[in-house]
Amino acid sequence: MLNRFQFARLRGFRRGKKRAAEAEEARRSREKNEAAALDPSVTREGLPGQTTAGSSETPLERSGGPSGRRSGDERIEGLLRRHQEQRGLEAPESLHRSNGGAAAPASPAPSGAPAEVVPVEQAVKTSTEADSGAAERTRIVGAVLPAAPAPNGISAPENVTKTARKPALEPAPAEQRVRLVEGLKATTTARVVCIASGKGGTGKSVIASNLALLRARQGERVLLIDFDAGLANAHLLLGLAPPHDVGHVMEGTVSAREALVEGPHGLKLLAGGVGRQSLIDPTRRELDRLFKALRPLEDDFDLIVIDHGAGLSYSTVAHLAAASTLVLVTNHEVTALSDGYALYKRAKLVNPEIRVGLVVNRAPDERLAMDAWNRFRGASHKFLGHAPELIGWVPADPVISQAVQLRKPAVLSFPESAAAKAIGKVASWAPMDHARTTTPFYVKARRALR
Repeated sequence: MLNRFQFARLRGFRRGKKRAAEAEEARRSREKNEAAALDPSVTREGLPGQTTAGSSETPLERSGGPSGRRSGDERIEGLLRRHQEQRGLEAPESLHRSNGGAAAPASPAPSGAPAEVVPVEQAVKTSTEADSGAAERTRIVGAVLPAAPAPNGISAPENVTKTARKPALEPAPAEQRVRLVEGLKATTTARVVCIASGKGGTGKSVIASNLALLRARQGERVLLIDFDAGLANAHLLLGLAPPHDVGHVMEGTVSAREALVEGPHGLKLLAGGVGRQSLIDPTRRELDRLFKALRPLEDDFDLIVIDHGAGLSYSTVAHLAAASTLVLVTNHEVTALSDGYALYKRAKLVNPEIRVGLVVNRAPDERLAMDAWNRFRGASHKFLGHAPELIGWVPADPVISQAVQLRKPAVLSFPESAAAKAIGKVASWAPMDHARTTTPFYVKARRALR
């Protein structure tokens, strides 16, 4: 027979198992909903809030009718009302009415009436305006600059002005001053743009090589780093035969500057290794040594384009944690959209401030490209609360295959083709002109490894 201590321990163990099972069930349900949002052809049977085929029951009817939840809500409202009256406070209804003019909760729509759908753009705009208003209020109250007239010509109160000026009179700590000086120096380093995809075969390397070449043709000092672990092909697309690659730099055989090779229009390339086991599965210490060796390159270029391998490798996640700008390449296929969504979700998890632009590559026509974008955006807004920006779409053009065979990028071999013009629009994405951080990129990447 169990004593009370053993019984409490067993009860806690059973509760833990129950909570773990509930969490696992919630995770599986969320993954099913995400997959259904990206692929309309997926069956909706078994998803929460969905009716099965051939069944006319609604979710409320299957749960025993609306009386259960509604009676519980009414009971809670009654208890709250009596509690407020006993304390001499206002009733919940009057609180709703007096709270900034907010309206009372809307009554449920009648059966059969279509629910009001708010466009995604309108919802995002409203959220952005609210966030910007809050940020503006924070900036005005916490300002450390001398007092200035407030908006609409109304001067700030004396006590608010004194509170805002007080931090400026106190000397900043030595560590904060050093960090500020380092940040100012780092603004002269190169801008870094990561190009990645969740699934292989989306044409990511073609986009990266052509984009870097277009930027170099505009007069910028551009470096293309092929970080496709062990399966690099950027040198083939550019028609180059580099004697050294990233693997040699990681091993310390040559320096990063010595491993560079020059391509068309002054473009510099640091080739990736082909078939190197150390690059396929590098350790944290090896990546730290490599990132430390690559750090001096940031002082020599205006723009660094990093072509990542498909998927979520250790090095890719470390780069995403340090980057300020990401170009996510996908296509209209559901597998590419699903993997791209997973990469976008991971990037926002490790780096909430990263700015992501989506390119739908190799699309048969504009309709399929826009349909793929709408599915990606809808799933992102529904499950993550945010979505990437649409940079553009690149058509499936046979000249790309011809350019690969010629080992000459399409923007040089077929500049008037539809694919080359579309890639030109991708290369003019404005956030790439502001992809510089206050801390050097590879300093942040090394921190992400720890």
